[in-house]
Amino acid sequence: MTDFSTMRTICFTGPRPNKLYGYKNKEKYQKLVDCIHDFLRGFCRIESDEILTVITGGAQGIDQLAFWAANSLKKEYSLKNEVYIPFVGQEELWNETGLFGKKEYRKMKSMSDKIVDVSKIRTLDVSTNDGKIKALLERNKEMVDNSQMIVGLYPLNKDFTKDRNSGTAGCLRYAKGKIPICLIDPESHLIEFHPCNE
Repeated sequence: MTDFSTMRTICFTGPRPNKLYGYKNKEKYQKLVDCIHDFLRGFCRIESDEILTVITGGAQGIDQLAFWAANSLKKEYSLKNEVYIPFVGQEELWNETGLFGKKEYRKMKSMSDKIVDVSKIRTLDVSTNDGKIKALLERNKEMVDNSQMIVGLYPLNKDFTKDRNSGTAGCLRYAKGKIPICLIDPESHLIEFHPCNE
């Protein structure tokens, strides 16, 4: 039987809005936030000497949704909400306002308990597009390396171990065998747990 009380640091991975519900479907996103909120509330209720830490990557989509779901739990529970950014300026090409805009990103960063700039701690050159892409991938690894479980928004009818076209799948593959994986289906919101040794 899995001892969930030892899983006090949880990171999230998932697709960007263009591969999810788009940039305007607030109703579908709110349902997903509610699902993540309920999931995290379960971990907040587990008795432990350590408070729950939630790590997200700050990117548009699941990263920001998971951040806000965790942030809403701070009214009831002690938890830390950390953002691991790949590099300063990842939001450069985003819209200023609206769902997943720069304004929302700045607000999220100002409300986080800790911001980790992965390009700095892994000494990455992000002056080129290739360097920025590498920083995105290294950010995923850094989140996994500092977590005790990963939650991935990924279709349950697909096999992430064979999907080579998805950053989410790549992050889940990196986590496989290192930490337990919990998948949330983006349409049904059904949850599937994969122990570390599976």
